[in-house]
Amino acid sequence: MRSIPLVLSAIALVAVSACSKEEVPPADEVVPDAASAMAEVESVRFDRTVDGSVDGFNVKAADGFVTADGSAEGTGTLTAFGMDVEAEYVIIDEDAWAKGPTGGYQQVSVGDDMLPYDPTILLSPDSGIATLLEAVDSAEPQDTEDVDRVATFRYEVVFDPAAFATFIPAEGDWNAATLWFDQETARVVKAEFTQGDATVTLLLSDYDDPVTIEAP
Repeated sequence: MRSIPLVLSAIALVAVSACSKEEVPPADEVVPDAASAMAEVESVRFDRTVDGSVDGFNVKAADGFVTADGSAEGTGTLTAFGMDVEAEYVIIDEDAWAKGPTGGYQQVSVGDDMLPYDPTILLSPDSGIATLLEAVDSAEPQDTEDVDRVATFRYEVVFDPAAFATFIPAEGDWNAATLWFDQETARVVKAEFTQGDATVTLLLSDYDDPVTIEAP
């Protein structure tokens, strides 16, 4: 007799799981909406973290604000000269500045040791998130989930490798991801890319908040 409640509980769990997945809309409904929504973004805060070693990508963490006009500012942790270095950066159009643990800002080029990652790519009209979402090879709905108190739909997505080539400038195939879309706005809330033992996580928030970025 005691086994009956256990059986009923198992059935209930299966039913709840099935209902949860049924709540996630088909990808061909959500992904195009997400591409359109991301193309309209004027500014966003990003937090990118790297867990594990990623060949060809020596940025361990980066955060800041990015604007659609090609500007960005924030901080990052990168590996340089065999050690982790904290740096601040400002990017305005074609100009960029970086400041290490000591000294002031110095004008640099994106791609230099002090600024190896260009966060403005996130909102780039040519190779940013909106463009990637227009080049999805496949997408499978997974579940609903709250991310930082935002209700999201979660999908497993594979991007066209050619379109993805510059988004994560690292060795290997990084064009598969788990994506979380805001249920109300279809904007991307979180993206997670995994290869081997390494994971790159991107969090996006504070969409279209007023942002002023000035040269240091």
